[in-house]
Amino acid sequence: MRRAVALRPDVAPVRINLAATLVAAEQWDEAIDVLQAMASEFPGDAKPLIELCALFKQLARDPEALDALEEAVRRDAGDSDLQVKLGVERIIGWQMDAAGDAFRNAIKLDPSHRDAHVLLGVLLEHTNRSEEFPALIELAKRNDIQSGAIDFIRALQLRRERRFAEGLVALKTVPDDVEPIRRLQLAGQFHDRLGDVDAAFTAFAEMNRIQMEDPSQPLRRAAEYREALTVDRSIVTPDWYESWIPFVPDDEFTSPVFLVGFPRSGTTLLDTMLMGHPDVQVMEELPPLTRVEQELGSIERLAKLDHDAVSALRRTYFDNVDQLIDRRPGALLVDKFPLHLNKVPIIHRLFPDARFILAMRHPCDVLLSCYITNFRLNNAMVNFLDLDTAAWVYDQTFAFWKQSSLLMRISLHQVTYEGMVADTAGELRPLFDFLDLDWHESALDHQRTAAERGTISTASYSQVTEPIYARSAGRWQRYRRQLAPILPVLKPWISQYGYDD
Repeated sequence: MRRAVALRPDVAPVRINLAATLVAAEQWDEAIDVLQAMASEFPGDAKPLIELCALFKQLARDPEALDALEEAVRRDAGDSDLQVKLGVERIIGWQMDAAGDAFRNAIKLDPSHRDAHVLLGVLLEHTNRSEEFPALIELAKRNDIQSGAIDFIRALQLRRERRFAEGLVALKTVPDDVEPIRRLQLAGQFHDRLGDVDAAFTAFAEMNRIQMEDPSQPLRRAAEYREALTVDRSIVTPDWYESWIPFVPDDEFTSPVFLVGFPRSGTTLLDTMLMGHPDVQVMEELPPLTRVEQELGSIERLAKLDHDAVSALRRTYFDNVDQLIDRRPGALLVDKFPLHLNKVPIIHRLFPDARFILAMRHPCDVLLSCYITNFRLNNAMVNFLDLDTAAWVYDQTFAFWKQSSLLMRISLHQVTYEGMVADTAGELRPLFDFLDLDWHESALDHQRTAAERGTISTASYSQVTEPIYARSAGRWQRYRRQLAPILPVLKPWISQYGYDD
């Protein structure tokens, strides 16, 4: 194929075939180079960019996939299928308004485009705009969209209206090729709310099985994540920590507060309440610390960093913060990223006076919620497609957290989900004292804060807009039989954090 391209570099299909061959041979970098060169040399052709997007998706490089697809659509703006793909990638990139524009453009180009209507419904649900469902359903009817696809949109609406039995009826008419993962998640949620635990768990298990077959190879990436966690744990020892070169900050930066906790532990509810305080600014699941980690390489290097090197990494962190948010002068910056549970050594090296908030919830409720949630398939979340790997990650994450937090004697305050549900003010007042913040009743009005904050980029986007409810506390008891295989792994943490088993 390389020889064929050398002979006829002007023939686009030959270049595409070479890229496809390289992808099949898992020679990713060269395949990317071939497609990027072709995109440059054939400026009117969208095909190399479409292939480049698909390759970046396979490699779980979503931002680059979106960039490639944006350029493909600029080259072929009249392709309704491309507009739909662009809308999907924009949702993944949390560009919700722009995603809606792409789906509406697809409908204008092809009023009969089923998936454009369906995905616009998904977008309305995800952005908590359920009041727009009736208009979308009427539009779909006028455009003669098949009734089964309309019933999927109706099922989204019925879930919001808590009409769960009717939702199950609607799902029965939805074709198998209409949003199968979301359809199974909806079915599981409906069965769960109606008390049919076995049917619910079956639906969630099938949802996860399908996701395991994603082209981005989630099972391989999950294993790589677990291996990296094991390596980091092996590095953090008392001798290694004692070898650190002492660091005392002498710059103008004020250390952030780090809000951590296992996913589905109530971190979004808690950060929304913190947002309600006028002197707090929350940065929600953004990558400044990840940028530091990329610049650092292995955490083993933390011990070798001198004063200037640590100061440089602090600047990297805050430079990235300033690229992502407009910092309010005088406001307390809260960096909320649940699985920074595993980043204590990096945080402590850069910010030795940093305060941590640990969000806790019963380990069984957490693992159940992780398993039944349709997460974006990043390298951490892919571990939740299987209960055994989810339990392993929970166990090793909290072992690493305990190992690091005790060794480094971090400043820590714990907040429990169950406490927030039972007595919100009683749980929050000690936290505000810990943060040296005056008490503000506005922090309790999380629904108002959630409405004002716009798009919520976590799996709790719908729950955090509702009144606080207790139904999720202790829900795992109904699934005790399904969770039985992982209970031995979780029991030490259940006991340590004072929960009942």
